[in-house]
Amino acid sequence: MSPPQAPKLTVQLSLSPTTYSFSNPTPPTLRLSITSDAERPITLLTFNTPFHPATGMTQDCFPIWDLTTDSAVKTTSVRINRLPLSRARGSGDEEYFLTLPPSETTTVSTRFARGNEDLRPLSRAEAEREREEAERSGTARRSLFACGVDGLEPGHRYSVSVAKGKLMSFWWVWGTKDDLLVDPESREWGLDNIQAEEAPLEIKEIAGVEFDIEH
Repeated sequence: MSPPQAPKLTVQLSLSPTTYSFSNPTPPTLRLSITSDAERPITLLTFNTPFHPATGMTQDCFPIWDLTTDSAVKTTSVRINRLPLSRARGSGDEEYFLTLPPSETTTVSTRFARGNEDLRPLSRAEAEREREEAERSGTARRSLFACGVDGLEPGHRYSVSVAKGKLMSFWWVWGTKDDLLVDPESREWGLDNIQAEEAPLEIKEIAGVEFDIEH
């Protein structure tokens, strides 16, 4: 019997609200709604991918285009050095395993901004950097690259999308997360003990979202 075909995923990107002002301390919410056409559940490893948007925010997963200047926005990219991912039940890595049930839509989301820092336009961040260098105070934010709305400019219109290259090589298996996870005492907590599916998931084109930064 031939193996079942790799599932096709339909993904919708959304941003709410689509208008933001830096007078508001709460940034918009970025959401991905994911639907699998498979007849049984599949589980994906989402660390540093668009399907775990909180880590994907600093892994070039959501490129931003400045529609006002017709130019790409430089976004924050963080290099992460860490231990191998664990599939031990109850570990901090459990959240990176996402089960997609058949014929249901699963939604993942994050704040469209940098961590829990104060949000500011690029011009203000640059001014703070210049003042810090003059005073050598060491208090200014270290990155001048944008992260979500943080580091964008009032009066500009932008679009955000999902980087196609980040959707090409998902680690995935048939079954649910409960099937995949092991007890914390197990010696087989690593991913090298699991044979992932080789067939790439087929992900339909994802439409980007336009949004405005108000004065």
